[in-house]
Amino acid sequence: MKARNVGIVLSLSTMVLAAACSDGKGNETGKNAGTNPEATGKAAIDISFMSFMALDVFPPSQGRGLDMIKEKFQANIKSQFIPVADYGDKASVLIASGDVPDVLSWGGIESTFIKYARQGAFLPLDDYIDKYESLKAVPKHVWDQLRVDGKIYSIPSYGSSHVFTMIIRQDWLDKLNLKMPTNYEELKKVAIAFAKNDPDGNQKNDTIGFSLYANIGPEAPAGAYWSKAWYHKDAQGQYIPGIVGPGRKEVIQMYADAYAEGAVTKDFAVATIDNAYKEFYSGKSGIFLGTPRGMSEPDYLALLKAQPNAVVASVPYFAAPDGSQGSALGMGYNGLTVLSGKLKDQPEKIEKILEIMDFGRKWIPVSDRTPQNKDFDWLYGNEGVGYTMENGKAVLKKGYEKDAPLHYMLQRHEPYTPWAPNDAANQYSTSQYDSKDMQQFIAKIEEMEKTYNKTPYADPSRGIITETQAKKELELNEFIIGEQIKMISGARPVSEWDKMVDEWKARGGADWIKEMNAAINERKGSK
Repeated sequence: MKARNVGIVLSLSTMVLAAACSDGKGNETGKNAGTNPEATGKAAIDISFMSFMALDVFPPSQGRGLDMIKEKFQANIKSQFIPVADYGDKASVLIASGDVPDVLSWGGIESTFIKYARQGAFLPLDDYIDKYESLKAVPKHVWDQLRVDGKIYSIPSYGSSHVFTMIIRQDWLDKLNLKMPTNYEELKKVAIAFAKNDPDGNQKNDTIGFSLYANIGPEAPAGAYWSKAWYHKDAQGQYIPGIVGPGRKEVIQMYADAYAEGAVTKDFAVATIDNAYKEFYSGKSGIFLGTPRGMSEPDYLALLKAQPNAVVASVPYFAAPDGSQGSALGMGYNGLTVLSGKLKDQPEKIEKILEIMDFGRKWIPVSDRTPQNKDFDWLYGNEGVGYTMENGKAVLKKGYEKDAPLHYMLQRHEPYTPWAPNDAANQYSTSQYDSKDMQQFIAKIEEMEKTYNKTPYADPSRGIITETQAKKELELNEFIIGEQIKMISGARPVSEWDKMVDEWKARGGADWIKEMNAAINERKGSK
């Protein structure tokens, strides 16, 4: 996540490049090289690969990284990297012409992807999943998101399933003799106290509880029950989106009460996420959001510099009325890889592609990402030229960061993203952050997740796009968010919640619910 862009845990524009190297003389070291195709008498298999990057300079179409792959895997990777802004159009043109590369990166499941899968542009992959360790490691809730008419046409890149949680100024709680909130009523009282009782001790009325911004974010994420996930069911037993559910009503009521007391950003309806972010990290508000991966270290350190006594803690998930306690799972993947449907009669090439991908996705524990681990060392191009070890971490060497085998392993890597056995195994607090202060802060979030995330919930609607949703989702969301903003600001009473939901249904929400439940039931029956 870029600095001051906390609404996105991981965007397509985020790319940290790995490095390649040689023996320092431009020669292959032979270290972990694999079988030489010339020695076996087998010709290397040609594999075309197209992917996207948000960079001005892309990995070269020939060089040492590709040579290393050819030596190890007997494969010629013919790569093409496209600027992310142009990638969708380029991919669509190729698919329409029937000239689909053997391997193609894709952003996620959406209407265009579904259309191309149904047209046969992509290869069904169900029969291969149990043959490769990194594919078998993908959780069921991730595979379920990727199904099109019951089949799987894509391989996900690893992405954390962590979602945003609340963070709070622990030093402000201590100053005002307040306890960590355990429900929304307590959270509201804390926010009001932060606004009225001078928690920073500067004798000025210049603090608030919540940093809120347009579209009602952050969403005070205290667990799946209060999320936008299709968690709740109505009186007819149908799943409904959380944005019109009872959990959301509780959040909006809490914000409305806090706003009336001056505990919420006054102009939140027109504020940007950047405004809210600055508000919290400049020490003006006491409650915001955080996540283990992708937080901005410089901004957190700036807060500590400006307010040396600041202590930021992670708010534990609340226990919901239905007894659940835990988050709505994030998607759990970050981008997809598809294989061309033209490969259906080329089993040898399919297996070679999946062999290379499986190697690049192989889990290497954080503590083993050193020169002593031959696989890690190979992916980064060998120690000494491609990277050096500094303070226990591999640091890329300038000049080699765009020509590492890592970039050509037929799947996007940001940076080295093997398929982790679980989110905790990534050890984000120490693997992604450098300063002790930041590591301690992130460790609090990780510990909270470990202790209180008891019943993580997978949204059954993920990966499904219904007809009404495709036509009216933006319109419906704009309406419901607009009405909820009115409720927070006092322009519409929260007592009209049921009336508002009926209005939303009349605009197309009822059809969306009906279609979504039919699709969810169909997907369950197809497995």
